[in-house]
Amino acid sequence: MRFEEAIEKLNAYKTSGIDADMTAFFTELEFATLDVEQWPDSFVTGLSELLGDNDFHRSPDSWKLLHFLNNNWEQLPGKQRGALREILATSFDSYSDSMGAFVTAEILGEHYCDKATLDVFARLAKEAAAPANAFVPHGLEVFANTTPQTTLRELAITQLRLLSRSASGSLGREATDALRRLQRTTTSQH
Repeated sequence: MRFEEAIEKLNAYKTSGIDADMTAFFTELEFATLDVEQWPDSFVTGLSELLGDNDFHRSPDSWKLLHFLNNNWEQLPGKQRGALREILATSFDSYSDSMGAFVTAEILGEHYCDKATLDVFARLAKEAAAPANAFVPHGLEVFANTTPQTTLRELAITQLRLLSRSASGSLGREATDALRRLQRTTTSQH
């Protein structure tokens, strides 16, 4: 499968109005991109446009594009990675399947370990709609487990503590659970 063909197929899913199962498509795309060291800019631009498209997010399988992106992160050109952060943050709570927010939180926490991402998580905790906002603690947990910088890890844990004390509902519960898992991880490492 050519990269242009992949974008055309993804756009066709969006415009068809049917809830097509995109699993087979993404499996085919995984195999097609295995031997490619870096994706062409036109392909990344097409992916970025889809990631920012609320019509595409209405498809139940649209989150699988995020999963594909996360699984193939090393093929994403470095200059394109930075631009994706804001697209991911903006579309965080717009997916019809909550897996969209879950995978977005993982991508942000794993691949953007810096202060700007902690600011994004703080904003999402306040502004994202439920139930998507309950995945912010998962992203902070991934961030805390991924970052090599002690200061950033402590800031992520501080955000989780604040959420566990002040946030209500599933957001607060998820923050408390994330803190417990981080505590167990820290205890088992010593």
